[in-house]
Amino acid sequence: MSESTESKSLNVETARAAVLASGELEAFEGPYFRTGRVGDWDSVFLADADHTHPDFARVIVTRRGQAAREIAIGWADYAEIIEGDDEARNAAEREWVGTRGRKPMAIFGAEAERHAYRVVFADVLAPLLGRAAAPAAAAAAVGGAPARDFAAEIAAAKTPAQIGAIDNAIRAVRGYTADKSGTDLHLLWKNRRREILAAAAEPAAESTPDAWAPVDHVERPTGETAPRAVPRDHLPPQNRAGRRAAARKKGGRR
Repeated sequence: MSESTESKSLNVETARAAVLASGELEAFEGPYFRTGRVGDWDSVFLADADHTHPDFARVIVTRRGQAAREIAIGWADYAEIIEGDDEARNAAEREWVGTRGRKPMAIFGAEAERHAYRVVFADVLAPLLGRAAAPAAAAAAVGGAPARDFAAEIAAAKTPAQIGAIDNAIRAVRGYTADKSGTDLHLLWKNRRREILAAAAEPAAESTPDAWAPVDHVERPTGETAPRAVPRDHLPPQNRAGRRAAARKKGGRR
């Protein structure tokens, strides 16, 4: 197997676990197999005298926010062994090819799945392969600047624009790694973004006066008429002229 082809140091179980932990996998189909250049893809392969292994295998992977990707590999790409100086590696490759020939569907299907993860989720698997871009802390150490505390920035974000800019910064340094710290950071960002969007969607609370608040005065609305006069006949006369008028009205003596 050539050094230019895919290394088997990262097995399919490890790759699958990292991809699932990232939360970025939306859909997965396959593996499917085919013999010959033309024909239908099938989810199973039955060996016979003419065909001891499938010629091609494929899977269809959909990453969140992206279109579905069809990833196909050929049997010949994985069957060739190129002898090198490392005899232990050569022996391991020969053993692998032998096992693959005995279990063509299981092994070849796993190779297609692993290859698809490495194509579609290269940023997720890069730290596991030892080819990750320098993390934020290492880059800061080289440049002499302190590392950014993304968790603190996420907690302090107040607007959708701010939380979006933090996400872009984290992705620029591949901060969402496939380990627990990277997964926790991504979860923290998603929860804070959800809180910010929910707060932005709430209508502003209307200011209502307190029913028990004291009132200094009440202004009469413009155009309101003056109150009607109330009869005062039931009140007693307040002076002599009033008493005389009341007596005449009742027929009494002056």
